[in-house]
Amino acid sequence: MQSRAPSIIDLNAELAKLTMFRGLTPQTTREERRGSATQLGRYRDGILFAGKNAGTSHWEDHAEDELVHVLDGTKILDIVCDDGPPKSFEVRAGMIAIVPKGAWHRFRSAEGGTTWSATLPGDHIELDVDDPRMAEPKRVMPSGTPSIIDLNAELAKLTLFRGRTPQSTMTDRQGSAARLASYRDGGLSITKFAGKGHWERHLAGDELIRILDGTATLEIVCDDGLPKSFVLRGGMVAVNPQGAWHRFYSSEGVTLMAATPLPSEVIELDVDDPRTVERKPA
Repeated sequence: MQSRAPSIIDLNAELAKLTMFRGLTPQTTREERRGSATQLGRYRDGILFAGKNAGTSHWEDHAEDELVHVLDGTKILDIVCDDGPPKSFEVRAGMIAIVPKGAWHRFRSAEGGTTWSATLPGDHIELDVDDPRMAEPKRVMPSGTPSIIDLNAELAKLTLFRGRTPQSTMTDRQGSAARLASYRDGGLSITKFAGKGHWERHLAGDELIRILDGTATLEIVCDDGLPKSFVLRGGMVAVNPQGAWHRFYSSEGVTLMAATPLPSEVIELDVDDPRTVERKPA
């Protein structure tokens, strides 16, 4: 089966091109925000997006969960969770918010903040109202509580697992990896390791990888030829295409975050090409 090449994004380099836009309102146009936000690439049926702004955004919703990682500053997430008034959650630098699909929400920040996100286009309300139901009184409003994750705190709980191999079990890896939250049809997880992971592929959709620290080599089957290798450094993002066999190797150690769709298949053998062996469900 032929596979696409992975998308590799240097997030730090892309963020360095942006300037902070102050005075954001629900009526602010894309043209007015030019230079403060950028589309990083495609992810599944949506996009990867980064921005720097201060102010209040419009209310919006999405057909799937939205993942928002605050890199700098502080954001307030306003969201319709139930039949009561919108609730507010503080999301500080180093924290992640997963907004449930269909839930009206907006972000605001008095001093400004920098974020990157995995999102889908959706409906929005370009009115400065405290509750989106004032503008859409007849619409059925899905509800759901967001997942707010202190990524720095979760990473501090982990230890680096050295000597990882494709045969390393979950028991072997205990204390070096953690599942953070549900996300779309899979989950959001983090891991710290040095060594070589197993070959795997994800059948439901693309996998999103963020290198948080260290360096790793991504080996991936892109086409009918031999697997290709890509070096990923801290601050980079990779999108592994749906169905593509891949694994990570790190000699000195890497810390990474993954948004992984399920189901997956894995190969717990140290082979150079996963297509030469039988696979099993993960």
